[in-house]
Amino acid sequence: MAYTLSDLRADVPVLRRKTYLNTGTLGAAPQTVTTRFFKSYEQWQVEGAGWPEAYERRRDGMSQVRRALALMLGVPQSGVALAANVTQTVNWIAQGLPWQPGDEVIVGTEEHPANRYPWRALEAMGRIRVVAWPMAEDDAGLIADLARLIGPRTRLVAVSHVLQTSGRVLPAQEIVALCRRRGVLSLIDGAQAVGQIGVDLPSIDPDFYPFAGHKWLLGPVGTSGMYIRETALAGLGLLPAGSGSAQHDLAGREDEGVPWRHEARRFEVGTANWPLYEGLDAALALRSEIGAQVIEEHQRLLAQTFIDGLPSGVEFVRVPSAAAMCTVQFPKGPADALERLASEHRVIARGVGEFVPPGVRFSFGPYNNLDDVAAAHRALAALTAHG
Repeated sequence: MAYTLSDLRADVPVLRRKTYLNTGTLGAAPQTVTTRFFKSYEQWQVEGAGWPEAYERRRDGMSQVRRALALMLGVPQSGVALAANVTQTVNWIAQGLPWQPGDEVIVGTEEHPANRYPWRALEAMGRIRVVAWPMAEDDAGLIADLARLIGPRTRLVAVSHVLQTSGRVLPAQEIVALCRRRGVLSLIDGAQAVGQIGVDLPSIDPDFYPFAGHKWLLGPVGTSGMYIRETALAGLGLLPAGSGSAQHDLAGREDEGVPWRHEARRFEVGTANWPLYEGLDAALALRSEIGAQVIEEHQRLLAQTFIDGLPSGVEFVRVPSAAAMCTVQFPKGPADALERLASEHRVIARGVGEFVPPGVRFSFGPYNNLDDVAAAHRALAALTAHG
């Protein structure tokens, strides 16, 4: 029988003790995924490093995950590189582009540090200038502002597909199209998009699209990746480099004329904890069995039900287009709402300190159900009733 949403819920240990509504930070991995990772790691240690069959499984396993991710995203496998997290992939681009004095990078004002600090670090080093792009309340204004900010020295636009502050879905296809018309590279951070909403990557056609494996895809912590457009890959430098970035890794061979890989996986350098990616492969298989559309519709239903039933005294941060994340504020409520949700009601969410007053973000993953929504409503009502 097919694996279902109910099976998934029963497979997530944390839900037996808490109302977990924080998938946007870390997905609660099913026990099936954790078991796959642990068994693979144990087998690796039992066989010992260097055992030929173990290395063969490693190569096959990593290739399988790249194929599965490429199929899910609708892109060539050669454009997919595996990574530990989105921060790592953004740094690949920050370090890899051949910057010229005076180059500018436009960065959205509600970006996660993963897509802010690499650019600010380059700015502090005197390599680029960062231009802040405020997130206008409507999409038309958003695009108009970007068109105004792009100038002759703009080299790259970096912004999220889904904002981590509010769950707002940005018009990624329009953003990329504008960038391409103006000769500017685009980096669309898909950390909160892949697995939360349907992502038509061929239609968006960004130059760089990092994504997380350990959020909405429910893979082990430390699994993520990036899609790199072929023409964009050709414009990147060769660092980071090491074992894995060339067609061969033979010790002692002369390094003149190194046969560098002409695919995104050349960034996968050095020793990796490959059993983690076997866990991600298991998570992708479960997702495929349930059905991506079933998951996305379920998550949207939970989020909308949550919004529709918010108690008095709790305000929803409205956005033009929402996913399965919702941020609420307490204009006259407790300042310590996030902590009290956890300590008094065992509801796990995430604080949004970027807003005034600070907000609390609720993320509705595929393992959540209407009981979780009701628990969140009860907890919020109790907080606002007692202050």
